[in-house]
Amino acid sequence: MSRRVLPSSQLTIDLARLRHNHQIVRQAAGSVPVAAMVKANGYGLGAAEVSAALAADGCTEFFVAHVGEGIPVRAAVPDAKIHVLNGAMPGTEPDLIAHNLVPVLNSLEQIDLWRTSASGAGRPLGATVHFDTGMSRLGLAADETAELLNDPARLDGLAVGHVMSHLASADVAGSNQPAGQLELFAPIRARFPNATASLANSAGIFLGSAYHFDMGRPGIALYGGTPLTDGSNPMAQVVTLEAPIVQVRNVAPGEHIGYGATHTMDRAGKVATVALGYADGFLRSSSGRGTGYVGGHAIPIIGRVSMDLITLDVSDVPEEALWLGAPVELIGDQAPIDDVASRAGSIANELLTDLGTRYQRVYVNE
Repeated sequence: MSRRVLPSSQLTIDLARLRHNHQIVRQAAGSVPVAAMVKANGYGLGAAEVSAALAADGCTEFFVAHVGEGIPVRAAVPDAKIHVLNGAMPGTEPDLIAHNLVPVLNSLEQIDLWRTSASGAGRPLGATVHFDTGMSRLGLAADETAELLNDPARLDGLAVGHVMSHLASADVAGSNQPAGQLELFAPIRARFPNATASLANSAGIFLGSAYHFDMGRPGIALYGGTPLTDGSNPMAQVVTLEAPIVQVRNVAPGEHIGYGATHTMDRAGKVATVALGYADGFLRSSSGRGTGYVGGHAIPIIGRVSMDLITLDVSDVPEEALWLGAPVELIGDQAPIDDVASRAGSIANELLTDLGTRYQRVYVNE
């Protein structure tokens, strides 16, 4: 058996698979383009690297959460249109203008703030306007929407290039909320004939052309998470997370494993300690529930996930597969991101964006 040694935990990001997923969502979106969600450091994978790879594949628009995320993305994709979801916040106006970032205006207050900035700049400033249609999170509420539509002059001085809303339950099988949001958004969109429009997130893109408008906004689907909760996942796994075995010990029946003695061995066996923990973003809720893979063998996580280490039962793994530094796969082709997240009682979005900074990050197929 080839002895590949892993000195430290390693996160491998396959940019060819990322581009493959981009092509899948573009195909699902039909004739309209898609803008990539690269917030939270590209869902934990590196916003600059992800943005550059997607731009090379034809993506021309990106969304980030706040201005601080937009600046490095601008450096990576200098010609792209970059939307800032948190909008124009007091004090961010100079950076928005200097880095040519487009705020997503979520309230009348933000609209007024950005109009003041446009007046000071002496030119129209680009803007996206977000209308809430049922999520009650960001976006103009129903009363603000009515006020704006009755007084469109409130947008004078702004170059509104895009209007949007956001689906709350597109990934919930059988939910009637997406149809209700579509019904609310369509007449609003009609009031902005010179702007493009979007409603569909990853799941919404797969609901059909009625939800596509002029652009899709995929997020988790690009990074390998399933866009829908019913059916198989059509997306390729982009991430492989591996960590090395740092010790293997023999254990007797009745011995306890880890903090709190939450696991007790019911037979004589072997336990591998692996260099990975919640400081690396590997969820503590995986304690006693997750599975790793070494040499093609499934090995259960036993005991609690601690800050730097996890323990796995390798009693049934051949000795020759358990060398010092042997890589254990925790996310990858054998351990898809959705399965790992589900076992931890979470979702792929949280698991990916929690990935820490201690990994050796390797980008392949650039």
